[in-house]
Amino acid sequence: MYTGIFVTLFVTHIIAAANDFDMLFRLVAGLITLQTLLAGLCLHFLGGDVKHARFPLVALSAGLGWAYADMSFAWSIAIWMIVAGILQILTEKGLKYNTPAQRIDG
Repeated sequence: MYTGIFVTLFVTHIIAAANDFDMLFRLVAGLITLQTLLAGLCLHFLGGDVKHARFPLVALSAGLGWAYADMSFAWSIAIWMIVAGILQILTEKGLKYNTPAQRIDG
């Protein structure tokens, strides 16, 4: 499901860029950015295992950094990868105990 949503957004942003739909392009690029940076959380909401986002996150965040660096190598790509990695770790730690505590009557 995550991959289907990502591919749909990616194709939409290419079509929007090709047709000079600037507002749509920016909206979809923002959604792609959020989906990439919060991959583990997105998987959690879709009913998947948060840990499955670990390895794809490296490639997705590198691609995101590449796009924001105007399709050229730059040190900022590493920043995107580090930020995404930190968010993934925080998501995994935050969802480690995702069941609410039992209330005690009495």
